[in-house]
Amino acid sequence: MRIVSGKDLRIATLSGAVVLFKAGEPRTVSHTIGAIALQMGAKQVEDIEGVIVKDPLEIQITETITDVDTLVVEPEEATDVVDLELVAALERLIEMGNPQDFKSDGSPKAAIVNRAVGRTVRSEERERAWEIALNS
Repeated sequence: MRIVSGKDLRIATLSGAVVLFKAGEPRTVSHTIGAIALQMGAKQVEDIEGVIVKDPLEIQITETITDVDTLVVEPEEATDVVDLELVAALERLIEMGNPQDFKSDGSPKAAIVNRAVGRTVRSEERERAWEIALNS
């Protein structure tokens, strides 16, 4: 489910998870988080072919590609490699919902994550995996 909010929005669940929405930036979230965001005044964004929704009130038509044979897509380098074991460990932390495992902003404590996967996890890797775990 894609959601956009007209203002910065923070959603905290009973499990201790916190999802942040920046004003005007669409975000894909689970249906549970999406339903809470809708109740708090956010809007659901529908992805329509050829239409980019930047703001719920402003729709911009983009160029439509009709000749697919001439379209050349260059492969992007894989820069976002995520450890699936780390994501699974974060999902278990969410399921257990122990408030002592999370910081005041709702993200998991680094020491808890390191202990769960048995190694030291870099902050960028932890944050990327946390986003995936929240949206799964």
